Amino acid sequence: MKRKILFAVFPAVLLLPFNLFGKCPISPTGTLELLAPAGNLIVETTGTDSVDVEVSNRQVVLKETCNRDVVNVTASMSGVSGLPDWKIRVPKGVSLDLSTQGGSITVTDTDGRETKLRTSGGRVTTGSIKGNALIVASEVRTLDIGGNAELRGQGGKLQVGNVGGDAVFFTTGGDILTGVVKGRVKADTGSGGGSVTIRESNGDVIVSTQAGDITSDYVHGAFDGKTENGKIRLERVGGWVHAVTGVGDIFFRLIPMTLTGDLHVKAEAGLGNITMYLPEKIGATVTAIVDKPAFGQNTKRITMDFPVKAATGGINALKGLFPGGEAKAMFPAGPEQQQTVINNGLNAVKVRTSAGTIRILKGN
Repeated sequence: MKRKILFAVFPAVLLLPFNLFGKCPISPTGTLELLAPAGNLIVETTGTDSVDVEVSNRQVVLKETCNRDVVNVTASMSGVSGLPDWKIRVPKGVSLDLSTQGGSITVTDTDGRETKLRTSGGRVTTGSIKGNALIVASEVRTLDIGGNAELRGQGGKLQVGNVGGDAVFFTTGGDILTGVVKGRVKADTGSGGGSVTIRESNGDVIVSTQAGDITSDYVHGAFDGKTENGKIRLERVGGWVHAVTGVGDIFFRLIPMTLTGDLHVKAEAGLGNITMYLPEKIGATVTAIVDKPAFGQNTKRITMDFPVKAATGGINALKGLFPGGEAKAMFPAGPEQQQTVINNGLNAVKVRTSAGTIRILKGN
């Protein structure tokens, strides 16, 4: 009887120093906070109701704060050399907040509301993450993320499956590859460069890279992309487009859900060809300029798939055009420039390349 009374009044929070192994009960929707001075974190999500921690090096001294909602684990590694392995078993629904100053992090599928994984000098590899995710590592490889995703790489590749919310990707140099993103996408490869591949985004996309290609099968929203050295290719885009490349071709098909929204276009290439498909019924004022011949003076540098009629009188030739009227063109600076009004001319479409060709074609 005395034992039962003592157990009933035992404090809810325990401070337990131990060397190799620790075990704390935790709520199925609690949070594990673990800070490792160094080491490889290997996380296995299970059906248990506790957090179990094992460290391979006997010199590592762990300190665990046990609480039903939050379990906190830290360690002292004075005199420890090398990278020990931390084997961590935790219920699948627990949120994870894990950091290591050196080493890799590996996590099986997790259903926690938040997953935060940070390492200063290693790779992060995970299965599916049901909630939001923040991952910082030299290289990141994950399966699907159910919520918002923020992935930051330190020179390596960022690869993720589908994302159920908004996505932010940043790396100081390395490729970025993602599946279907339900929200918006912002991606930047920093000064190191790298290619960016977004299979599909339901929201707007902003991409910047110093060197590398930018490609997507489908951007449902607007697109704002820039690469200093690489191509930009969008198989389908549903909103306005800003596409700029220093050296490389630009290609996209503008396929909006409605023609009443903002569908303006700005496409510029320092050295490269530009090809775009516009809806036949779009209202647009198109200005296309090629600064220098691509393959000699006799090469046709600008091609319009819309009805074009040469006009006289320079800029005054556009006066008197009515909404829905026939598309017309003028050549104030010779064959290097064409300006065309399509239907009501509502959206400004500005296309320019210093050396290359421009093709503006009819889409669906």
